[in-house]
Amino acid sequence: MSKSLFLSMLFCVSCFTNSFAQAQAYTVTESSPAVVNGLTMGFNIKNEEQKEVGSKGNFSRYSIQFYVTNTSTDPKIILYKDGWNNNGNTNDQLAQFNCLNATGARLTSKSAIISAVPCTVMALVDDKDCNGKIIQNKRFVQIGSWIKAGQTITTSAIVIVPLNERPNMQVQYLANMLQPAASNYDNNMNTQSVQQQAPPPPPDRDRDANFSKIMNVSKGTYLNSQQGYLSCGDIDNNSWSAQWKLVPVMGGNYYIIKNKQTGNFISTEDPTSMISDNYNSKSSMWIMEPVSNSNLFYLRNVNDGTYLNVKFGRIQTSTIGNDIENAKWTLVQ
Repeated sequence: MSKSLFLSMLFCVSCFTNSFAQAQAYTVTESSPAVVNGLTMGFNIKNEEQKEVGSKGNFSRYSIQFYVTNTSTDPKIILYKDGWNNNGNTNDQLAQFNCLNATGARLTSKSAIISAVPCTVMALVDDKDCNGKIIQNKRFVQIGSWIKAGQTITTSAIVIVPLNERPNMQVQYLANMLQPAASNYDNNMNTQSVQQQAPPPPPDRDRDANFSKIMNVSKGTYLNSQQGYLSCGDIDNNSWSAQWKLVPVMGGNYYIIKNKQTGNFISTEDPTSMISDNYNSKSSMWIMEPVSNSNLFYLRNVNDGTYLNVKFGRIQTSTIGNDIENAKWTLVQ
């Protein structure tokens, strides 16, 4: 490689790296969020208590909800782009909150990131039929990520700071690729009900394939339908009632979660049983939201945006809030 080519490549990489490293930071408090490009970025303290950290004594422990609100009149979108980027994707992160005086003790957080949500449209997509012929099918496709006008996206974290100190918080605006979109995006997108995009239940020949157990990380117990309703407890490893298949909904980022024993699905249609045979309902569709730097995930309901969690030994759905640790799941073969 020539010296001039090497230097040119080094310069490009340096510019690329610096564009992220130099994201401007804004000091924020509960009463004074930052506003950049029509996005309001701030946080609310949901709970405060003292916590003993080993031999180091007591610290102040805060449960915090972070938010980004699009306070402009237009939705804002980050479109996928062609060219050199990760599998054609773009960075969907809106803001990173950093608690400067957080200690990180007891596996608590020092930062939190809020990302835009998937943006899908109904489109004609080229597919191949069984003979290899190109045909066009109409279905939802993701074109990027966005935050709608007036929409608020939140995440939660727990931080520990020195005793009697308040969180010293800064936020970095990361959404440099956001573009204002026409107001009618809100009216034109997702006009066809996502319910129509659910695939039929897998046929019987799939009965023994691709089933896993779903473990609640906080409790170490497993989702099951042993009692005829959804619960989370100790199981027989060979029990079909505790085995689930995540079936992707065509054209979306959603899943229906099918039980091997009953063939029914986890659903919020009936909040008493949390089980339904109606796979077409948005209440039976779930988004797997990854937990940063882990193989864990949250399960967010498509219909009402609440999260599946375990509280007092019972399955429920709620906004994460203080239940964040009880809402983390992992797949176990």
